[in-house]
Amino acid sequence: MKRLYITFVLGLLFFSVKAQEETKKYDAPHARQAVAATDEFFFVVDNNVIVKRDIVDGKEIKRWEDKRLKHLNSAYIQNDTLFCAHSNYPSIPMHSSIEMWDINTLEHIGSHSFGIDIGSCTWIVQHEQHWYVMFVHYANEGKMQKNRDVSWSQLIKYDLNWNRKEGWVLPKELIEKVSPYSISGGIILEDNSLLCTHHHFKELYKLQFPKMGSTLVWEETIPTEIRGQGIALDPNGNLWGIDKKSREVIKEKLITVSK
Repeated sequence: MKRLYITFVLGLLFFSVKAQEETKKYDAPHARQAVAATDEFFFVVDNNVIVKRDIVDGKEIKRWEDKRLKHLNSAYIQNDTLFCAHSNYPSIPMHSSIEMWDINTLEHIGSHSFGIDIGSCTWIVQHEQHWYVMFVHYANEGKMQKNRDVSWSQLIKYDLNWNRKEGWVLPKELIEKVSPYSISGGIILEDNSLLCTHHHFKELYKLQFPKMGSTLVWEETIPTEIRGQGIALDPNGNLWGIDKKSREVIKEKLITVSK
């Protein structure tokens, strides 16, 4: 897979994606797993801590913490609810859940448990009245489930009642790229394409759903200041992510312009 920087094609329309423009960074000691944002606040996600911060100056507004949770991953906001993927990573056997908070109070308001299922849940979004949930496998020693490797990672589509509808696997070239880790974060854009992250590379992988078969199509790799982990879009179309190494939250202006 060649490294492409700005251009991709959708049908007869051409789009320019520039994830690096108008970048803003915030210091955030809990920037280890993910972030999501509204117009006024952003929510920094650690393994079992969520910190609500002001979008203007990054000041901490409220904090939630509970050690009963082990490994929160992505963050997604809809209708005043913050949804986070959760797993028992790096423990085996893998089990996962979706956890929910009221964004106004940071009160924990719900949980949907998958139990031991098809992998470790890393990210979740809702798109066109369906839930899309990524379950991954790893190839690291001590984190690898028996008889499974990264190729067992799957993106699953559920209806709003959590009935499974469809599923897709990663392309071989991308599996080789991200191993021994897998896809850590993801979003679905308006054109139905996917933007996904590595565990720690400063890259976004643009994927398409296949016209036939079960394997997602890897179209291009886009450079970014975001260093892997969970990503999210805010109401204005800005892309939010983190740099786990520097403990920073990063907002990038994701420009998608038809020509």
